[in-house]
Amino acid sequence: MLSFRHSIFFKIIILFLCALLSFFAISYYFIQDHIENENLLSELRYSQFTTTINEIMQYGGNIQIIKQYLQTMQFAPVEEDEIKRVLQEINKLPTDFTGVFAKAINTQNGIYILLETHDETTLYKDNSRKSYEDFYIITLIGIVLLTFVFFIVLKSLMPLKILKGQIKQFADGTFNPQYEQNTKDEIGELYYEFHKASNKIKNLNESRSLLLRSIMHELKTPITKGRIVAEMVQNDSQKQQLCSAFMRLNDLINEFAKIEQINSQSYHINKQEFLLYDLIHHAEEMLLIHESSPITLETENALIKADFDLFAIALKNLLDNAIKYSTDGKVRVYTKNDKLYTSSKGEALQYPLEDYFKPYFKNEKTSQSQGFGLGMYIIKNTLDNQGFDFSYKYEDGCNVFIIHHCVVENYCPIKPKKAD
Repeated sequence: MLSFRHSIFFKIIILFLCALLSFFAISYYFIQDHIENENLLSELRYSQFTTTINEIMQYGGNIQIIKQYLQTMQFAPVEEDEIKRVLQEINKLPTDFTGVFAKAINTQNGIYILLETHDETTLYKDNSRKSYEDFYIITLIGIVLLTFVFFIVLKSLMPLKILKGQIKQFADGTFNPQYEQNTKDEIGELYYEFHKASNKIKNLNESRSLLLRSIMHELKTPITKGRIVAEMVQNDSQKQQLCSAFMRLNDLINEFAKIEQINSQSYHINKQEFLLYDLIHHAEEMLLIHESSPITLETENALIKADFDLFAIALKNLLDNAIKYSTDGKVRVYTKNDKLYTSSKGEALQYPLEDYFKPYFKNEKTSQSQGFGLGMYIIKNTLDNQGFDFSYKYEDGCNVFIIHHCVVENYCPIKPKKAD
């Protein structure tokens, strides 16, 4: 299962946090740098103003000249009683002083100059200093816009989660033909194409299922009629052979139905424990073997845990191939640890085992039929659906096929004692 830290949503969140922190850091550095430059300029302006005002007063300038100079340098009168009171307390105006007394102070809010005479007291403030509230507001707006874009992107990706869930349901065999197009971007197009494909596959599966069911239904009718006619045959031996043949045809139809359910993933696996002897006996009935069985069972009391019907189909096809392609027409069946073995004498397989899992695989190097038809394909599918591995080896002139993890180890049933 995909962990959250590997998901695209996690990566987008990390990307957003990195972008947000980077934007905040750049804004903070920009503002602090401008504040430092502004403070440095304020110190220079402060020195310039005090020097200039002292020179004006030294050369006999009056208060009007000083006011015009301050206005030219972007100073404006302000009413800030606290600053005015502090400046008045510094170097109080002498009683016998008749000129203009100028006092200056440099604060974080700017440069203040107090012009004081016996008749009037005016406080001026430097308005050339920039206000950084605008920078903070712009930074806040940038953060809000970045967050808004982040949520817009997340919202546009949310259909991916819905699509993931529907694909999972589709893989499990649940079809949802309903489609609601909420977006018109690439994700919306992907969403639409998936629903169009799923509906098409759904219709194909329904048509295939209907066709198979119709074929099996039509085949069962003549099989049932043939079985009834076979019961009227006077010769018991012929009657038994005909009845067995029709029963075998009926079992084959049921077998094909189970295989179709497996392929369409609608078959429910029901694992249970049963004796290998009972399984072999059922496989012999499916193969119409009644007398002089070519199957040698060496471990009758072995316990198998699997779906009985599916495992019987796999083993039946495996035994059928082993008998058909063996040199002596016989097959050995035995268990070891948790594995089930079938061994028959014959030539080794000329191709890798995986090639024989293809339907109707044939050996093109010879004119003889060396393939296994659908047998190996059915074996592979029925075992895979039960979670069993399947392998092959050639040993001592015998083809050995192995089904893994299907045998319960060390099982030996206690037989009841006979009464004396």
